[in-house]
Amino acid sequence: MRIEDKIQRYFSAVNIKMSSTPAKHLTHLYADYLEAVSLFSNRNYISSSDLLDRFRDEGFITRKKNDEEQAENNDSHEQWVNQIFEIAVERKILFQDDYPFALLGNNKIKLKPLSELNNRNKLYLFLLVSSCLYLFRIFEPELTKEFELVCCEALLKFLPSHAIVKSFGKNTHYKGTAIEKINRLANDLKIKVNDSFIKKISREGNQDRGLDIIGWIPFEDNVANFLSILCQCACGKEWHKKLHETRRYENYYEFHGNKPVHAMFIPYALINHQDLDFHQADEIIASLLFERKRILNYVTDDAFFDRLTSKTIIDKCIEYEEDVV
Repeated sequence: MRIEDKIQRYFSAVNIKMSSTPAKHLTHLYADYLEAVSLFSNRNYISSSDLLDRFRDEGFITRKKNDEEQAENNDSHEQWVNQIFEIAVERKILFQDDYPFALLGNNKIKLKPLSELNNRNKLYLFLLVSSCLYLFRIFEPELTKEFELVCCEALLKFLPSHAIVKSFGKNTHYKGTAIEKINRLANDLKIKVNDSFIKKISREGNQDRGLDIIGWIPFEDNVANFLSILCQCACGKEWHKKLHETRRYENYYEFHGNKPVHAMFIPYALINHQDLDFHQADEIIASLLFERKRILNYVTDDAFFDRLTSKTIIDKCIEYEEDVV
């Protein structure tokens, strides 16, 4: 289906509802939902009571059998919703001008006026939409493919200027079967493959085997002892289950005296500004994490975002005028 047809179909029947209920302590995911609601709210403020009403309407909050239990339940839910808004307040402080939402006090949020939204704000919205695929399922192919492109751009700016960055996933620089791609990348890295592991891969398969992006910092001497970084890009909420996937390349390749760094790129906002830690920090094992703030910090080319199909999707979200609250 053409992107124009997808856009017409999606915006003819927008339905902003959570498809499942994350655990309540994952307040950063509920903050994403709050921002998604705000994106489509026709620039009206969404208050804590509005969000509470949505949760009731969607069946996430149910009534207790007696008044005393109900009163306690109401207090608990109000405190929880206030915690969600606290995340939005923290994001405003953390992202500063890149944050595309305006806050009124500690319990009201709305999208900035169109005249104030720049490409960095729209890139934030792209990462937000990519973290809410359950709301934008029809655009998943475009969003996930171009999320990898954004991650490539971030890695290029993160590494020194003489570093080499190649895509190995949906936008791969390497053609052919998985084995052919692995061998071609080995030639670029000037390292040997481990045939005992390579022969276990299907000769017909062409999947990336868990590697989406690779970057390395070569020396002028061409000795293959250098710093390399193997990256997985994941938009799904269970991204942490993919943390191990790039490690199979330590079996495929005979790295020259120095194991690679493993990294995960996700569109979620995981930095806990108050605690100077990550939300879901217990899920991050032996990996370098690039989340929403870190990605934004290193994508500095506004023109880059203009070239993405996803820019059209984000512009349509901003232009959408029906109040769904």
